[in-house]
Amino acid sequence: HTGDWKTYRSFGPTAAAQSGMSLASGLPGKPPAGWGFSYLDVMGGWMGALSLIQGLLQAKKTGEGCFIDYSVTEGAMSMLGTYMLDYQVNGRRTRRPDFPPGNREVFPALAPHNTYRCAGRDRNGQDWWVFIACETQVQFKALCAVMEQPGLVLDPKFATNEARVTNQAELDQIISNWTRPRRRYDIMRKCQAAGIVAAVVQNAEDRVEYDPQLQHREVFPVIENPEVGGAFSYERYPVRLSRTPATVQSRAPVLAEHNQYVFGELLQMSEAEINSLRERGVI
Repeated sequence: HTGDWKTYRSFGPTAAAQSGMSLASGLPGKPPAGWGFSYLDVMGGWMGALSLIQGLLQAKKTGEGCFIDYSVTEGAMSMLGTYMLDYQVNGRRTRRPDFPPGNREVFPALAPHNTYRCAGRDRNGQDWWVFIACETQVQFKALCAVMEQPGLVLDPKFATNEARVTNQAELDQIISNWTRPRRRYDIMRKCQAAGIVAAVVQNAEDRVEYDPQLQHREVFPVIENPEVGGAFSYERYPVRLSRTPATVQSRAPVLAEHNQYVFGELLQMSEAEINSLRERGVI
């Protein structure tokens, strides 16, 4: 309920693509397979039920209710820990050779309906992409206006959807020529503002460092870790409860960092007993 995307409506498959789950699916060396069903709709219901229980416990304890804010996309990212860590620690992003190879709509046939290269590359040298689709004549006319090529809609090769499908390769090249020198999020915002379906194709690096919605919602707070050296992003709990917000309180501990607290304060062991455990290699 906050950020630029708070009014967006979607289903599980949309959240799967936005979160990175779709990119992570499928066999090695092949395009993403997708999940085949709305898995995140099921997960959303499960997280919703869990959140309601938390809210009811809060109400029972204090006599006051709370507001629950849950994003299916953020919930999906909590299931991609391996990919997030691989990027944060090793600098590797989830990728497939030559992805995305294209995303043309086959049935029903629509054009334009594809992914287009944008300006810049990520840290691994992979191109950045944006998805653009026009489902109606009104949307295509709006796209022509955004690209400052209003006469394109009058061209017989692109005047109707059927003509655009027939001449899809040429149309894709025209759109690519427009997107290549431009920044992907700028393209997405301009297209969406004009009523055109558009979205940035994101990977782990994008979600952690660039996604404007996730940045606004502080999904990945950055915490210094002097023991390891450097600052790291930590993913917060995807459900927001107004009265008991779950926040990242501290960095992950290093090995044995809390021994004194656990054995000394919680278990009430003496210093001699703790030293004995150390000497025997128990801790």
